Amino acid sequence: MDSDGFATHSRDLQLVSFRETVRRYVIEADSWRLARSGELATALARPRVHFIYLHHVFDDEIEGFRRTLAEIQKTHHFVTYSQAVELVYAGNVDKPTVCVSFDDGLLSTLQASRVMDELGIKGCFFVCPAIVGEKKRAVVKRFAETRLQYPAMDVLDWSQCEDMLRRGHEIGSHTYSHPNMGDVSVEQAIDELQYSKEHLVRRLGGVSHFAWPSGRWANFGAHAAKAVFDLGYRSVASAVRGCHMPRATPVLPRQACLRRDHVMGSWPLHHNMYFLARSVRRAGPHDYEWPRSWMPTIMSERAASPTAPTGDGLSMAGAAH
Repeated sequence: MDSDGFATHSRDLQLVSFRETVRRYVIEADSWRLARSGELATALARPRVHFIYLHHVFDDEIEGFRRTLAEIQKTHHFVTYSQAVELVYAGNVDKPTVCVSFDDGLLSTLQASRVMDELGIKGCFFVCPAIVGEKKRAVVKRFAETRLQYPAMDVLDWSQCEDMLRRGHEIGSHTYSHPNMGDVSVEQAIDELQYSKEHLVRRLGGVSHFAWPSGRWANFGAHAAKAVFDLGYRSVASAVRGCHMPRATPVLPRQACLRRDHVMGSWPLHHNMYFLARSVRRAGPHDYEWPRSWMPTIMSERAASPTAPTGDGLSMAGAAH
């Protein structure tokens, strides 16, 4: 941690608990078993679309991040986020295919984008316009404590987002101010989606993709999912682990919720590869689907356009706890 209490190394975020120790032991044992039997290589060779995502890449994580991408690149075809989305919708993927994304708009992802440039890989960076470019560390710290639920880290500014766009990366929406979308009202959720899109269109010229904060089913809802597509976004991503296997028939964007596997530059390389292989081994042909009870709402006709909110996004729904 630095003098302001901002995280500067991966160790500032690491959990040290009995449960975490046991978890790492289980992953180590299972990854060794799969590698020895050949099942890991077999799983990773299967055609599919695999989305991986991170939050941060500190200086002490850069080499681990680079090694992970280079290892994946040996057996997989990297595509842009938009290309991966369209492959999921079409269903006719014929090779192991991967794309990379980042959540929360943290400054450390800027150097990650440069590592990706060196490897010829382009990613999508999901940001919250309410905090992009914020220089007051007290505001960033409050945002981290009340919204991100982890120690504060410096954030990207608009010029850095523009720079990544010029280099072929994509910028996506992560809501306007990172609330728990499962706890706010439908109206507040729609405000978050619309206000984020308006800012990204005005500052960067457009936005196509959305990933909701925290990424679990409990952190979202059917009406919010419907609103994403009503507002013109092309895709919605979760943080539910999984991947997307080939299918014989295409699906509509509204029918699909993207799964993403979390990896980290500070994790051992074989742990990152283990999570990818585990998702392949568990995958089925319908893993793109939303919860069944959500589908009638998501597929229903568009309602009247919501009214854009006013005021500072940090005072919007859920900012205070």
